[in-house]
Amino acid sequence: MSEYKKYCYWLDSNSLKKARESLKKIDIESIDEDRIPCRVLRTSMEIGYVAPAAWEGFCKRRTSWHRKSQKARKFLIVSSFPVGLPDFGNPIIITESNFRPDKFPTHEEIAQLIQTEEYQREKPPEWDKPDPLEKDFYQRWFERQQGKEPFDFDQILLSHSANHANFLDPKFFVTLNGAKVPYSIADSIHVCSSCLEFFNILGNQWPVKYVVPCIGAVKFAGLPMNHYFEVRAYRDKNINKSSD
Repeated sequence: MSEYKKYCYWLDSNSLKKARESLKKIDIESIDEDRIPCRVLRTSMEIGYVAPAAWEGFCKRRTSWHRKSQKARKFLIVSSFPVGLPDFGNPIIITESNFRPDKFPTHEEIAQLIQTEEYQREKPPEWDKPDPLEKDFYQRWFERQQGKEPFDFDQILLSHSANHANFLDPKFFVTLNGAKVPYSIADSIHVCSSCLEFFNILGNQWPVKYVVPCIGAVKFAGLPMNHYFEVRAYRDKNINKSSD
């Protein structure tokens, strides 16, 4: 996945219409995504459009955070090149990173993360109510990757929750030139709906984040398991390009 880079733009319906008209002049195939948002992160996709309905699709419970966010009812364009059209503003830029955290939280620290005021206030009501099909999905992936380690879905869900909490009110982060940079607190099996962090639905207050793709992004977008990506909201002259 050398030179992986994605440019992400959130637009209202009027700006989207203008963007489509302008991008039609480019001889590149575009894809409309209305079910699984992370699919637009595939290396092979040059331009992808994510409709608001996509957040109510395959990952409806897992992406329920979108419904309460500032991105609700907006459209997302993800491209492999900078678009630079009027009204677009600065993109969210996703690139590969060699980042590795010095530590992951203990079980006790994970439990503490979900007690933060920010997490409890922002958590959607349906987040803690996964259906049996989701449990089966994670069990298959867990048993394939973890071998003989016993499967405990409650602990996996707890880790998923704590990971989102860490981007809302970071307790696990690195510092780059005085700026706080939160990171995913677990491997791909133990994080969920990483599209929320990739596309700045969660953690948009941090100019830089380090994000591990969830199993959904591994399966549907082809991103590498347990590999950190840098998510940069805008170019900040006070923060180095990378801490690698």
